[in-house]
Amino acid sequence: MEGMSRKPSPEQHETVRALLDAAKRSKPEVPLRRELLQQGEQRQPRPGPLRDLVRRHDERALDLYLLLRAAASAYPWDVKRDARIWGRAIGLASDADGGRAAISKTWARLESTYHLVRRERAGRLARVVVLHEAGNGEQFTYPQKDYFKLPFAYWTDEEAWYVSLTFAAKATLLVALSLRPPFALPAERAPAWYGLSADTVDRGLRELRHAGLLTRSFTEVQNWLSPTGKTTQYKFTLRPPFARPARKPASRGHLRAVGE
Repeated sequence: MEGMSRKPSPEQHETVRALLDAAKRSKPEVPLRRELLQQGEQRQPRPGPLRDLVRRHDERALDLYLLLRAAASAYPWDVKRDARIWGRAIGLASDADGGRAAISKTWARLESTYHLVRRERAGRLARVVVLHEAGNGEQFTYPQKDYFKLPFAYWTDEEAWYVSLTFAAKATLLVALSLRPPFALPAERAPAWYGLSADTVDRGLRELRHAGLLTRSFTEVQNWLSPTGKTTQYKFTLRPPFARPARKPASRGHLRAVGE
């Protein structure tokens, strides 16, 4: 199966579990603003920081950022840990320095390139502070609207999705979690809606379906500008552990994410 061969070491998986347990969240999920994926008006959307992470093939930065977001569970939205703990959590324990150098460089990119964190010194440790998901360098506050939830099952399931999924599937999963089911996500619209290539989203959707995390249904609608006079429209629905209930239609004046 596409993207399903990777597995974490026992040490990596247990370190991730320990970080999640230490967060002491009231619910096993991480709230993420949609601005991480998409910003602007519904008619004129512009991509969020996820686009730059994917364009730079910076899977390590996304992995570290999501784990930080899970760990930083309360004001002042910061975490102080030895770099070797983060290194072990994202699979760098075999590095000669336990991942210290790689983690430092990844925090630097998250701070200076994506503007999603701020680093400070706390004695011999780095204190990493979460910033706003829009990548604008502003202070983080707990989301009150226009956000989606990443379940802890992303890390804790036996399938270890945080490792077994490819980068394309991880990015597509985040987009899927932000949409009300059943949702349309035409791959050819992904560049305009999220700044992701059609190939990335197509591969991501296909992998999520092969992994049993996504179902697809279709209907045929009349379209006289099509060679056959019909067009096939696909709708997708996430399955457990990422399934989310359908919500009531947005009230007038509420801006929905494009694709909902």
